[in-house]
Amino acid sequence: MKLLGIVLALVCCGASAAKADWEYTKWGMTPQQVVSASKNLTRVSSDLHPDSDGNVTKLVAPYQSGKFSFEAQFGFDATDRLSSVTLVLNDKSAGMDMDMDMGADMKNMEKGVCRALQVSVKSAHGPPQGGGSAHMQYSIETWQDQSNKNNVTYTVLNGVGCYVQYSAIKAARAH
Repeated sequence: MKLLGIVLALVCCGASAAKADWEYTKWGMTPQQVVSASKNLTRVSSDLHPDSDGNVTKLVAPYQSGKFSFEAQFGFDATDRLSSVTLVLNDKSAGMDMDMDMGADMKNMEKGVCRALQVSVKSAHGPPQGGGSAHMQYSIETWQDQSNKNNVTYTVLNGVGCYVQYSAIKAARAH
């Protein structure tokens, strides 16, 4: 099952050292601009279902940050503009035996590469500013990186894996 399809109603953001926007992309780019900016490393995604924010992952690309290897998933809004980048950790141990006790499964994931990724994100962004919810099926922590104008969300999904998502901090609307 594709990880992004499982994202349900999870609010999103990213991982690794962020720059304004995300690495070689800028928020608001079209899919063609992302392909060009990636030096043609992207390929068309097979999962075109909208996530909880209505974004559709139309492109994916390999991405390496330090010791972590990811699949970068580029989410586009209804106007076909880049609005999120989700870095799904490539970790063979993350899709553990689904028959395991959920509590034991979550504890195992917390000890592995997902735990190392979480430590890395906290090192880059400090203590979580939101989320912190730990359930049997998932755990979410969030940050607002004001200097880079990005929302950052670290999520671990029981028996599936973990990811970090980046999106632009949206300006507050006047009421």
